[in-house]
Amino acid sequence: MMFEGVGEYDGEFIRFYAPITVQQLLKLLPIEGAAAKWDYAIYFQIDLRRGAEREVKRVKAGDILYWPPSRYLVVAYKDAIPPAQMVKVGELRGDLSRLEDLKPGAKVRITRLE
Repeated sequence: MMFEGVGEYDGEFIRFYAPITVQQLLKLLPIEGAAAKWDYAIYFQIDLRRGAEREVKRVKAGDILYWPPSRYLVVAYKDAIPPAQMVKVGELRGDLSRLEDLKPGAKVRITRLE
């Protein structure tokens, strides 16, 4: 996963968390978007429309999530209680504190490793 101005991170979509949602995300790869920020996460809109498969009530730093109401892919860099339904779809590894420096509008790109 590449964050413009911040760097690259290793991560993975994990089918166990939400098998149908993860399968559909994998079909969308590569995924690109313009980042926006909440106080605990980066998010960007994606072309996936589906309901909450397995909702989580807490997010941890490094969680990759899908937010069904607005079709956002979310990357948490702090632990938090989300204000709305979230579906955990994967995990990101590395120094997550750097993500706080991401500028709104920066490009985010997710690709499959071959």
